[in-house]
Amino acid sequence: MSWASRGTGADVAVAAGRSVAVDNTNPSPQEWGPPVEAAHARGVTVTAYWFPPDAAGSLRRNAAREGRARVPDIGVLATLKRLREPSPADGFDAVREVRLDGRGGFEIRD
Repeated sequence: MSWASRGTGADVAVAAGRSVAVDNTNPSPQEWGPPVEAAHARGVTVTAYWFPPDAAGSLRRNAAREGRARVPDIGVLATLKRLREPSPADGFDAVREVRLDGRGGFEIRD
């Protein structure tokens, strides 16, 4: 079953012409490919926001989570191992880099 045929909230929003953010870790083309293809099939521009990996910071932030929000460390490390930087060659119309600014916010670069 393709991402687009699942009737996800994102798919419904795209079909209605609204903007969508897929806010989860999609470490490789296998995960990001279906939503990119579904968006392009509807004529939607797709922008990737790349957060360069920071293993120590990821583990530290994850350790501060509680209950179901906390991911086992092995899960964080396995995802980091598969993580690949997206590029326009992957079908994205734009790729922006996002970094922590050290003051609790973010810096976004094209």
